[in-house]
Amino acid sequence: MKCSALILLALLGAARAQSYYQVIGDWGNRFQANVFIPVPQDIHGGWSMTFLFDKPVYDMEIWRAQVVNIREGNKAWDLSDLGWNSHLAAGTYDMTFVANTDGSAPGMRLFFNGVEVGSGGTATTTQRPGGGTTTSGGNPAVVIDGRYDYVEALHKSILFYEAQRAGNLPSNNRIPWRRNCCQGDGSDVGLDLSGGWFDAGDHLKLHFPLAYTITVLSWGMIEFKSAYEAAGEMGFAMDSIKWVTDYFIKCHPSKFEFVAQVGDTEPDHQFWGKPQDMTMRRPAKKVTANQPGSDVTAETAAAMAAASIVFRENGDPGYADTLLSHAKDLYEFADTYRGEYQNVVHDTPYPSFGGMNDELVWGAAWLHRATQDGSYLSKAESYYDQYGISSGGFSWDEKQSGTMLVLYKATNKDKYKNDIVGYLSRKMPGGGDTYTPKGMLWLNEWGSCRHSANHAFLALVAADMGINVDQYRGFAAQQINYMLGDAGRSMVVGFGNNPPVRPHHRAATCPVDGHCDWNTYNSWDANANVLQGALVGGPDAHDNYSDDRSNFHTNEVAVDYNAGFQGCLAALIKLGMK
Repeated sequence: MKCSALILLALLGAARAQSYYQVIGDWGNRFQANVFIPVPQDIHGGWSMTFLFDKPVYDMEIWRAQVVNIREGNKAWDLSDLGWNSHLAAGTYDMTFVANTDGSAPGMRLFFNGVEVGSGGTATTTQRPGGGTTTSGGNPAVVIDGRYDYVEALHKSILFYEAQRAGNLPSNNRIPWRRNCCQGDGSDVGLDLSGGWFDAGDHLKLHFPLAYTITVLSWGMIEFKSAYEAAGEMGFAMDSIKWVTDYFIKCHPSKFEFVAQVGDTEPDHQFWGKPQDMTMRRPAKKVTANQPGSDVTAETAAAMAAASIVFRENGDPGYADTLLSHAKDLYEFADTYRGEYQNVVHDTPYPSFGGMNDELVWGAAWLHRATQDGSYLSKAESYYDQYGISSGGFSWDEKQSGTMLVLYKATNKDKYKNDIVGYLSRKMPGGGDTYTPKGMLWLNEWGSCRHSANHAFLALVAADMGINVDQYRGFAAQQINYMLGDAGRSMVVGFGNNPPVRPHHRAATCPVDGHCDWNTYNSWDANANVLQGALVGGPDAHDNYSDDRSNFHTNEVAVDYNAGFQGCLAALIKLGMK
């Protein structure tokens, strides 16, 4: 036997008594598990393994490995690397999978490169209040070649968005604790407005930040497409954004009419419970030619245009054409009938503080990118100068700095490059903006991680265009790694070391089959369900963080929080492929 095999046998033998297989969710006929593989020495040139279950297993979804053969009546599953992860550093390599079985989760034996790791059966799981499960303690985030496991984080970010779904859930729903809800949305205005995503830990559907989220997610899927493909996540990511673009189509029943919000803010926030248990009225709030909302309609035009590129580049030109048709009409609506949507939707939690001008430039820039119609580019450049977009900013309310990059890509003009470089120079260490002692760019107490991730995303897109490559990539990696664990703990639910367990999120807090109210909210128990992949608000300017669901600044989650963050994960995966 070769020396390396002897070493492998010796070191893996020591792992037999340890838990290498942990069931983290068991819902009867479907289960989720983590597998921890000790790698005693660096591996180059590929690897293989076998999961040998004690009863048949079906329909496995696994990340970081591919199924190559199924044997012994669905009990033996042979797997191999995905190419990009064929080289493993010595340490522990872990992965997550979900599968179906008959009854409770099976026991499993694990073979890695032909050597049995152990036969310890299933790990003990801890029952959370209301039926959720978690393993005791937290496992450190896996590091590959000095990086955190960005593939796992990307996968879980997409799961977070699936947990935000409203309406009738699809047959392939991967969030077992979610149920159908809000099927009657839109009935007050004669529309079927089931679908879409809830904004945050509440149950409002807020289309201004939601549209921004789809624009930025689509942007990341365009720029870093190869990373989504290598991670095996492009199909899931497309399903994710399509859940919202389908919904936006329903929100746009005629050329100059768009539903900008569903739900009343105060009654929604007075309710703490499961979305399927809501009984309050959920009105649909429109903007029209007589009561316009240029900010929300121009942003939705950008979202539909950006998403159309994703679907066109991935084999669905018919759907891309549908999205682009809505994008053009929405932009005409925004540009022709000017007004800020908070003057119509008075109770929105997301008023357009900066006005509509940045969205008008942003929307035109994205329509040019999707259509290559020069009239949109001319309008975007003209409005850019007219409205003073060079001041910068990037969030659900500020599109200026994103526009700089879209226009630079379209024109290769130094003015846009100089504007983005000038803006980001202030965000770099020593540039004047606040950094926490542990190195996170800190711009706002509300959702501090979100703002850091947004600027990391801008930097990674700029670097991919050849701008200040080393500086921007180093800055972005520092920001994202802070959130994944460099802070001393993870800021991402369900990921890494000591992740948050009490994010402010109603559906995750509530047991699936039990009672839920403000007493549940006030409890210090961990949430009943794990909101995988959600980026929480984050620390204060001194790196202090409170895992307290009543602290909106630190522990709120929202769809816009993960948008730039997810794009960064894809960019870092792409860098690791080189």
